Parts: sequence; C-alpha cells; structure tokens
Amino acid sequence: MEERRAELAEERVRNSLLAERAAADPVAAVRAMLAVQAQEHAFSRWSVGQRLAGEVGEQAVRRAIDEGRIVRTHCLRPTWHYVAAEDLRWLQDLTAQRVLAASAGWFRNHGVDEAFLGRTREALARLLQGGRHLTRDELRELLTAEGLDVSGQRLIVALFDAELRCVVCSGPLAGSHHTYALVDERVPPTPRLEPEEATARLVARYLAGHGPATLKDLRWWSNLTLKQLRAAVEDLGDAVAREVVGGVEYLRLASEPAPGVDGLVRVAEAPRFQLLQVFDELFVGYSETRGLLDPDGEYGAVLSIAWGELTHVVVEGDRIAGRWRHDRRGKAMEVTVELARPLSRDDREALAEAAERYGSFFGAEVRLTLRG
Repeated sequence: MEERRAELAEERVRNSLLAERAAADPVAAVRAMLAVQAQEHAFSRWSVGQRLAGEVGEQAVRRAIDEGRIVRTHCLRPTWHYVAAEDLRWLQDLTAQRVLAASAGWFRNHGVDEAFLGRTREALARLLQGGRHLTRDELRELLTAEGLDVSGQRLIVALFDAELRCVVCSGPLAGSHHTYALVDERVPPTPRLEPEEATARLVARYLAGHGPATLKDLRWWSNLTLKQLRAAVEDLGDAVAREVVGGVEYLRLASEPAPGVDGLVRVAEAPRFQLLQVFDELFVGYSETRGLLDPDGEYGAVLSIAWGELTHVVVEGDRIAGRWRHDRRGKAMEVTVELARPLSRDDREALAEAAERYGSFFGAEVRLTLRG
C-alpha cells in the first residue's frame, strides 16, 4: 500500500506541472491548474513561474496579469485565485453563490446588507467605466465622496461581493499594488454553461491539474456539494478512473490530454528539490489527502508550517523534505532551508540550485543558509 501511495504522490506532482511536464507560458500554467490560490502576491506569482518551462522571470507573469490574460479575483472559496480570463465567468456562475452564502455572517458582522452592496456595485461600475484601473485606496476615497460608508472592512466586503458577481476583477498592477477593473471591459464574453456541464468541466479540469484526488478534496477546493460532484463524475463516465488505496477512493482522468488543457511541454529533467510556497496548489488543492506527500505525518497538516519560523515547504521528488523561508536583504534575498535529515554534499548542491532558480525568477541575488 505504501508503495502505491508513493506512486499516487508522484502522479500528483507530475499533474501539478512540477515534474516531467511544464507550461509554455503563464496563462497555460494557470489554465492547466484551472485556478491557483493567490492571496500572497509575490509567492503566488512564483507558484505560476515554477510551473513554466525554461528560465522565466516574474515579469512574464506580471505581464499576463497586466494584459488581463490572467485574472486575480475571489473565486471558489473566500480567498483570491488566479484564473485564465476565459474561465472566469463560468466558474463564478457555478460557485459564487455558495461562497456568498457561506460569507453571510461576515457581511452581517460589518453591518453590510444588500442595499449597501447594490449601491456600491453601481458606484464601482460608474467609477471604473471607460477602462479606469483604481487601487483599493483610490476606490475608498471615491466611494466615500459618493456618501458610501466604506470604512474598515466594509470596502473589502463590498469588493469581495463585486468580484464574485463578476462586476470587478483585477486590473494591471500598479507597482506592488493591485488595481480593480470592470469585468465587462476586461474579460471577453464567453458562452454560458448549464450547471451540470460546468460542474463536469470543473471536475475534469481539476483532476487534470490536481489528480489523483478524492471527492472530499474536490468538495473543499470547489466549494460545491458532494451530490453535485458525484453527479458530475457519473456524467463523465469512463473518462474518470477510480482506485481505492488504503480505504480511500482516488479519482483521476482515464486518459491524456485533458479537455481544455493545452500549452504543456515535456521537460528533460525535473529539479531534485523544489521550493514551494506553503499555499501552493500542491497543498491547498486538497483536504482529505493533503498529506499524500507526507506519508510519515512529520509535517502535520502541512499548512501549519505557515505559522512557523520557516514558512514554506521543500519538496524532493514526491515527498516533503523540509522547510524554507526568504528574507530581503537590500537588493539581495536570503533563503534559509532546513531539511529533516543531515545534509550531504549532493543535498547542498541541489538546494543551492533550487535557491538560485527562486532568486533568478525575481531577478535577485541569493544568499543561501542551510540548516540540518
């Protein structure tokens, strides 16, 4: 059983574009994953960048965002994600109402009701009309001038609501700040899907970039119900293969390539070590089987690492091998890595290469500190 679990972990890493396959460009990487959790600006861009073939810098990812080919918005769950522009509308149509319903208590806690949200959506549509791209602070000032109380969290709630309803999404980056733009001016229209067709598309696309995974993993990631997801798996029929390992049923696509997934290329050799941010899709894309790459349970729930001194996750092949963090030191970047085992010379050399890839993406010189 343990050998089979390791094979499942290896398959998952491969489908996540962190092994034998990579994306030709940032949009292809995001499209292949369907959505990439993106609340941490720089680290989420790195999650996209390390799935690309060849030496690609952060500016390539920023350019795709600036051009609107990748959109950053609240989607699927109450957090930001990157999605390819052509996937935005159908994903929001399918999942947004469940996210809004789950957030009703948060809305009430800040005294936000539908009358306020409706007025704010109308004001946002007017203020951003004509291709204007405004930061949150700029919108706060303008909405306040319109007589709307957007103090404290009320503006964040209003923007969250407007994103989920496909009124606004990300505009071009303004330095280190995100801007907001109108979806209707930023994202070309796409055909509307019936809920059953959209759910089947979501399941197939999720399994293409995250499989093998379970229905409970899918429920967590998509925010849909198990009933909806089971029906979609049945609709997909023989396109989805099932396998029970250790009493857990895993789902995967029965064949490649997956529908709607293109722009992928083969790579000659995967890096031995990968420095993944703790909110990478390889971890946050799952609930029931999040620990598949941690068979000994050494790293607990994985995401608990985010609250430690070394925030992020080192992956070696198909296993979690340690932790890491980075600190800015002027124009340079210090990367600190700790493995769970004593370091060999080969380990040190391979970790230095991983740190160099990370620094190169951001165009920064790297100083590496190794522990263990």
